[in-house]
Amino acid sequence: MPENDQSGAEQASDSDYETYLKQRSLNGALVGAAVVSGIWLALGAVVLGLGAMARPDADVVGMDPAGREHPIVVMPIQAVGAKQ
Repeated sequence: MPENDQSGAEQASDSDYETYLKQRSLNGALVGAAVVSGIWLALGAVVLGLGAMARPDADVVGMDPAGREHPIVVMPIQAVGAKQ
């Protein structure tokens, strides 16, 4: 094999190996990100599921036990020393 052809083949094999290493590294990072995302997704689904299944106290969600909404009561803030 001529020297030029052999040199080109070595460079191609080195370049392919470097590309392989870069792709392998990227693949590892993507798999890691997918695992972490999947864990967060599962955790969020569990929390939302528990929140939907658990029945909170009516007072917590702003309702009375009969299911009616509490009226919104806004207490005016009076400045210190202000006259009524």
